[in-house]
Amino acid sequence: MDPKLKTLLKALRIRQVDVEESTGGLRINFIDGGMPSTTIDIYALRSNPDHLRAKIRGAEETPEMSDADLKRVRIKLQNELLGIANVGAFASLGRRGEAHYYYAHITMSKKSSTDLTLVQKGAQQALEQLKGIDSGSFRKGLDQLGLPRSSKVRLALTRIFRESGDIEEMLTVVVQEAGIVAKSSDWRILKDIRERNEIPYLNIVVELLWKAVAKERLIKTLEDIHN
Repeated sequence: MDPKLKTLLKALRIRQVDVEESTGGLRINFIDGGMPSTTIDIYALRSNPDHLRAKIRGAEETPEMSDADLKRVRIKLQNELLGIANVGAFASLGRRGEAHYYYAHITMSKKSSTDLTLVQKGAQQALEQLKGIDSGSFRKGLDQLGLPRSSKVRLALTRIFRESGDIEEMLTVVVQEAGIVAKSSDWRILKDIRERNEIPYLNIVVELLWKAVAKERLIKTLEDIHN
């Protein structure tokens, strides 16, 4: 598989996107109440190795997708690839047989592979820091940070601690919990403890969660701008 596609596949799986390998590329399935259910195929362009292409095949029984729907799909895909790649606007190439086809160019961010490697390295360091820390000591550390039992930040850090057996599991849980924290006012609490934390075995996991929350907040801002 093309290295660029491998990078996208790894990032999308960490972010819990419904993605699978297909012949010559990737297939993403978006099911979202705010837009039509959409299948997107991503593959490498032989004629331009720096670019990938995203293709939507419209269902035969449905009319042509509106510009508004194509925009929503693009924003959704761009959000899922934030920091990894840039997604161009989808354009219609008309009918082929009974189906409509739409294409968009995808350009990899120059720092995408480096950033993903750094995140994975951070997760590995966090796992090493937490190794040997028992649940009692971990709870004591959260108490020292002044996190109440009902705090979404406390619940997020606890779940990360309990359910992270390897790098991929940790990053998956971090992304899931970041989505919860980012939608609440508790993201400010996380920002505060990140700045004042003095507990060594919590500093990397707090930083990982904060970066994921910051990304979720940025995605929400972008969605508000475009909606």
